[in-house]
Amino acid sequence: MGGFIFGDQHARRRILWGTVGLGSIGAVVGLNLAILRNLQPIRRHTLTMAANWTVYGVFFFTTREALLAEQKQKNEELHLRHSQTRDSDELFSSAISGALTGSVLGFIARRTRAAAVSGALLFSAVSAAGQMTFTAFNRRRQLWIIQKMGLAKAKEEEKVEGSVENKESSSVAARLRRMLSADPIAMLPDWFPVRRISSDEYRTMLNARREELLFEIRQLQDTIASMSRREQVLLSRLREEESAHDKADK
Repeated sequence: MGGFIFGDQHARRRILWGTVGLGSIGAVVGLNLAILRNLQPIRRHTLTMAANWTVYGVFFFTTREALLAEQKQKNEELHLRHSQTRDSDELFSSAISGALTGSVLGFIARRTRAAAVSGALLFSAVSAAGQMTFTAFNRRRQLWIIQKMGLAKAKEEEKVEGSVENKESSSVAARLRRMLSADPIAMLPDWFPVRRISSDEYRTMLNARREELLFEIRQLQDTIASMSRREQVLLSRLREEESAHDKADK
């Protein structure tokens, strides 16, 4: 599993940037605490806090990527697309990783089971809340991209047509039958960050990502062209200086 994680470029990047981000936050928190409590030397307390948060980041994000890799492998065995269960997989992996990390840090700090349990509960709640916030933000960003592509109206029409086709009796038996046969994830409210996406939404997300990549490629091409022009200018100047130097020697 470890080779699969560190062999994945995207997983390595998430671990690296997540660890760097937590280390930077730890440095800021340590610096503020040292200043407010007048702890001397300030640099030592800042570096200590940054190191502690960095260790937490390495353990947390490595464990999270291991769980995500395992969930992805199970999805392939069940012939499920990773995009269909991505939100729930990330929430589960973040919560479990936070619990494991919190329990280890709590036990190391106080050497008691109570500290390990309290650390697991606290870090699991914080990690789950952070993942839900990130998922909600990412979904809003995707919806914004979809609206910019002019697909929001078509999506609303499909939603209205589906609600008309699926209209059934409002009796108690019919409601009970729908509750037993419905997908539990589909029954969650709209504001909940975990949901399944359709094939059309998945294709829309891929198209949005493709547009972003094409834009970045165009920017890189412009940068390369600009550097080539600068290189030509520098070479021409160098030739002129060499020619003037040769004439001066003659």
